[in-house]
Amino acid sequence: MAKTSSSGKHKNASSLGVKGPQYNRQTGQWENTDKVGAMMQRRSPQGNRVAEDVKAKAISAPPKKEKPVHHQFLTTIAVEIYDFAKAKGASSQGALLVLAQASLESGYGASAIKHGDYNLFGVMGKPFKRSTSHGTVKDYSNLGGYQAALTDYFNKIDKNWSHFSSIIKNDTITADDIDKAFNTGTYYPTAKERHGGKYAYNADMDSSGANHYGEHLLKQIGGVKKRFKNSLDFQIEANKERLKEINTILTGNSLLFTDPVKSTLEEEKRQLVIQNEKFNTVSNEIN
Repeated sequence: MAKTSSSGKHKNASSLGVKGPQYNRQTGQWENTDKVGAMMQRRSPQGNRVAEDVKAKAISAPPKKEKPVHHQFLTTIAVEIYDFAKAKGASSQGALLVLAQASLESGYGASAIKHGDYNLFGVMGKPFKRSTSHGTVKDYSNLGGYQAALTDYFNKIDKNWSHFSSIIKNDTITADDIDKAFNTGTYYPTAKERHGGKYAYNADMDSSGANHYGEHLLKQIGGVKKRFKNSLDFQIEANKERLKEINTILTGNSLLFTDPVKSTLEEEKRQLVIQNEKFNTVSNEIN
């Protein structure tokens, strides 16, 4: 006689010591009483207390936050760009403008990292590793890396778009200020003429020939500011947690470690404190 589908269905489970679903005649339903459930029922009062403590800790522990988008760029290269611009006399808003242009032209450093040429602003020239429809993109890998790229960028700004060096010192910057700053050749005295797209730093024109580079870059400043601050604040909190761990190790187990290990932890602690002071300063400046 052929076995019913229900008995055959649960044979393997029973043979492995796992109690399969049982039919409850009163409710007319199949009920699961698996091995895990049986173990829960057999748990001692002490085991229950331990399990509840673990469960409570899991519930109370805050979920670990994920790193913000472009976090690595915004806590390394972006800080370098910001400091370089500030050293050139830029206001906090002006430094954000320079950072916004770098993020817009390089995709938050993605193209510079991908091609290994350290070119943050799409500067054309030689030597080069890659080319675009605009020409060869200058390679700074053997010229000094990001510092060389920033120096060259500001040299070209001073030579070709000297008004830009003035507006980055302002606390308030408009889209037309940007278009005016990146205007070369025949000078256009009105915003309407400047928006025509001729002689612009980046002739980012629509089908009607209007230039929108200033608008795009101004919008980019807002996005960069938010992301920059989020990443700085995120890293500050992460550093604080690491500092707690280091302090616990140094104070609670100092006799268990050799001097080189202790020195390494103390140096890490010193660097974290310095970084937090720096990030706090920048975060407050751009707030």
